[in-house]
Amino acid sequence: MKVKQFNFCYILCFFILILLMPESGITGPKKNIAQSFEQFYLMPLEKGEIVFMPLGIYSNIMVRTQDKVILFDPSVLIEPDLEILKTRGVDLVVYTHAHSDHFSKDTAIKLYRALNLYIVMGNHLAPQMENEMPKEKLIIAESGQSYTADDITITGLKGEHLGPIMLFRITVGKVSIFHGGDSAYVPLASMAADIAFVPTGAPSPTCSPEGAFRMVSDGKPKIIVPMHGMDSEHDALKKLVENELPNGTFIIPESFKPVKVAVQ
Repeated sequence: MKVKQFNFCYILCFFILILLMPESGITGPKKNIAQSFEQFYLMPLEKGEIVFMPLGIYSNIMVRTQDKVILFDPSVLIEPDLEILKTRGVDLVVYTHAHSDHFSKDTAIKLYRALNLYIVMGNHLAPQMENEMPKEKLIIAESGQSYTADDITITGLKGEHLGPIMLFRITVGKVSIFHGGDSAYVPLASMAADIAFVPTGAPSPTCSPEGAFRMVSDGKPKIIVPMHGMDSEHDALKKLVENELPNGTFIIPESFKPVKVAVQ
């Protein structure tokens, strides 16, 4: 399956979406989302269960296991969001790459200072944070290598995008979580996970429903969650999964709506 070709139309679409982003940032509109965060943090979990919640239309995802909370690609968080996270806690923040809908240095600094958490990113992104936090809290991931942070195992894999991107598998106990940023397809046989968050398209010029399908075909996760795409692209992936991977559970989540699933 051919990857979408880079062209001016995709770049124009990307910048239009950024310009139309609400003043409160990528993570959400100007409304009270405290209840959603409370549900996310207070939802009871049995062994082998997780709860996840998208925080916007791109790849900003929160995941909670029984023991840990992981935040993927938080680019812009409004102050009330930060206050809730500070109160409830986050253990690890994961950044895939430097594009503004995935990473903000200002947000990363605020998260570290508020929560004293671990931040993991590829070596292409790490120079922006090396002077902002202690070395022992900044995990600089190399492709194919694994790292540990407070009983969390982090494995990185080089993706394919407009510029460097690192994809990640996060393992907490026996629960494993894959996050594909907005990468095009790369072989994922080494990154099998219980739940996979995979990108389906817009406004990225590299990811697609077909590429996401190849990702989950490699990893064969129990739970498949689309992100970073339009509804039509999520639906296209759903059809591919239903036809070819009937044993996988496909979930299209809503922003700021916690979803609990059993992954073990």
